[in-house]
Amino acid sequence: MPKLVRYMLASIFCFTILIVAVYANSRTSASSTPVWQPEMYDVEELFARQQGLDIRGQVPVILETFGPTYEALNEEIDNVVALLIEGTRRTRARSVTFDFEVFNTVYNNSEVVSIVISATARAVTDRTTVLSVNFNPVNGAQVSLTQVMGRDIAALAERKIDEMIRQNPATYYPAFNAPPTGQAFYLTDTSLFILFDEFQLSSVPGAASHIEFELANIRRYTLPFDYYRISPDRYAIRMIPLSRVVEALGYTTRWDSSTREATVFLNGEVVIVLREGENNYQLNGVLQRSLEAAPILHNSWTYVPISFFDQILSLTAFSIDTQGNIIFIAYLGRSSVVTE
Repeated sequence: MPKLVRYMLASIFCFTILIVAVYANSRTSASSTPVWQPEMYDVEELFARQQGLDIRGQVPVILETFGPTYEALNEEIDNVVALLIEGTRRTRARSVTFDFEVFNTVYNNSEVVSIVISATARAVTDRTTVLSVNFNPVNGAQVSLTQVMGRDIAALAERKIDEMIRQNPATYYPAFNAPPTGQAFYLTDTSLFILFDEFQLSSVPGAASHIEFELANIRRYTLPFDYYRISPDRYAIRMIPLSRVVEALGYTTRWDSSTREATVFLNGEVVIVLREGENNYQLNGVLQRSLEAAPILHNSWTYVPISFFDQILSLTAFSIDTQGNIIFIAYLGRSSVVTE
């Protein structure tokens, strides 16, 4: 090949690489700037009377400057307002007042906008119901709870609901089985809120509830399939390396070779004590429980049955992906349950 041709090809290649690098850098810089801006929505004042119901307050309106999906988002906002009005009618309220908040959050490297619309019905007693619209401002598409938080958030929420029912069965329905992923939710810079309607979770009249999880206290860890063992007995139990997982989730561990005991700590406090070969687990120093199998020691690692994580550790759950990897999720804070 002539030198001139080789020189031209090399120059074209270098120029192409330069253009790609500049474009990638510009995309990275652009993505670091929030897409959503306060100028993309306006406020609509409500002042109407429908079938004897006074409707007042404010709701948001997405402006055309947002992009081509603004009409679809406004239609969803209208649907939420209509649902809240219909719910108010069922309470035989005389009036309803609307208000809203808009939260723009970046979580797991994705931007999410949550529009939270509240309706306060005036009757014998006031009652506030909250619904939300959540969407990706990059493409305007509405997003679900699992799209924002990952599908394993459902297991964590179910654990919290089970805990609530066990601790206060007189307040919460023991037979509640609605999937948390089907609930309304919204995201702020600090917390995830999952919303429940009146009588959906609580048996207390007028009690609309929500569960709050602080985002900083949600921990995830994926254990590759070749890091755990399958017990050789006929039950084929997945045995998990204890310290590898719990330390990745934010706990600490200590192994005492003299007593053959492993201790799990959270924030310096003892949570679990277990002993090699014994199927007894001391929980918070008092409660003893047994699981599918006793802990075993293998290659200097203490292994526990996988059920240890969703039956013993508070607010910890797991799921298994299609490759056999195990996704653990834990909540290390105190998730508050608020009844309005």
